[in-house]
Amino acid sequence: MSDNTVPTKSIPPAVAPLISSQEHMKSRPVSVFYQLGLGLVTFTMVLLPVVYFALTAMTGYGVYHFATHYFPEIWEWHVSGRYGILIKALCSCTPLVVGTIIVIFMVKPIFAPQVKQMQPITLNPEHEPLFTLFVQRICAIVGAPAPREIRLDCEVNASAGFRRGFRSFLGHDLVLTVGLPLVAGLSMRELAGVVAHEFGHFTQGAAMRLSYLIRRVNLWFARVIYGRDSWDEALEEWSESETWWVSFVVRCAQVGVWFSRFLLKVLMYFGHAISSFLMRQMEFDADRCFAHIAGSEAQELATLRLRELGATMTHLHREMDKTWRTSHRLPDNIPLLVGHHIALIPKKVREELEASIENEKTGWLDTHPADIARIIAVRRIAAPGIFSEDAPATELFENFASLGKFVTLAHYDDDLQIPTTEDFLIPAEAVLNPPKPTPQINPLPPMQPLPQAPRWQGPPK
Repeated sequence: MSDNTVPTKSIPPAVAPLISSQEHMKSRPVSVFYQLGLGLVTFTMVLLPVVYFALTAMTGYGVYHFATHYFPEIWEWHVSGRYGILIKALCSCTPLVVGTIIVIFMVKPIFAPQVKQMQPITLNPEHEPLFTLFVQRICAIVGAPAPREIRLDCEVNASAGFRRGFRSFLGHDLVLTVGLPLVAGLSMRELAGVVAHEFGHFTQGAAMRLSYLIRRVNLWFARVIYGRDSWDEALEEWSESETWWVSFVVRCAQVGVWFSRFLLKVLMYFGHAISSFLMRQMEFDADRCFAHIAGSEAQELATLRLRELGATMTHLHREMDKTWRTSHRLPDNIPLLVGHHIALIPKKVREELEASIENEKTGWLDTHPADIARIIAVRRIAAPGIFSEDAPATELFENFASLGKFVTLAHYDDDLQIPTTEDFLIPAEAVLNPPKPTPQINPLPPMQPLPQAPRWQGPPK
């Protein structure tokens, strides 16, 4: 992303202190033991898939060895009688077929495609110069490379990463992805802290690349263990075959497939166990960047705000599910609805969310510390912050409403595979300000029942 300048006169006074700040955050030296630990964990995480590939190769060789050595010998057995041929067929073909299926299912995860998700909307810096400059200035203060691209999606989340994956691994080709529902619920100060946190991971070049490898391996393990496709469905159908020998062979194969995935799960949990501590430490380090930009107090407020945003999205999804089942329609602007509904959260719900933070504990396999642990760590820093503007973060965008519609439609198309036609969408303004019912002089004729619409299951988890 090239540098974009906004004329001084057009910079809102609320953002001017951040944009004009010449402060630079002092980098904290990383200890030798931390670097050695990170390198050791990364080496182990990269080694785990190699172990799995080796096990897959050994299984494949075992099937080959059986086919070339034991398969011919079985048919030379001197088994006579009525069931001789059947015994030979079962003893020779069952291990061969079962072993082949196991090898296929062990190789399949290596080439398993990623699940299709919403393709984020790439932000044009010329259309949103203020937010672009806002992000660039935060990166300069925390000492991280500025992103080449800013992308927008429909999640209550923000993330920074390599723009083209491994192809950007050795450079500073970064991308920032921001969920507009997140923007709708935060203040400028809180959003500044969130952006600083995300790019805080990239203030140390070696650490950010090693942590990227760790995360990629963990995500790969999770995807291939828990993901299911048409091959799994076909195997399940064959296991219910009325032909007994087909059902027997397939069920034996299912046991083998379960065992191969069990091995993957063992490797995944081992990787999680050795990497979780370092990943949590990286989150603490990134929180320092949040506190430096927005202050320790804002980090605590933003933590609660994120819980409230999660509760708001859950409530909206329930309401959207009801609307989908009754009228087969959905709102055209989710971020706008989030910004409206978060202000309507009852006091009791806010108190329950705050209590949930205080009662949370960090698990051994958690890659992120418990929120209360992060709050306590940031309180110790007691950073005042350099940016304290509490105006809505939506004011950083010139076209927030239009962008909200774009990401909502992309979410429906890519994540939910729902067609976005005009008669399918409900304008968000109509949801927020429903028309008052007008009295009817004559009763309306009874409506015909609507055809059964497919049940919408909500966004993928």
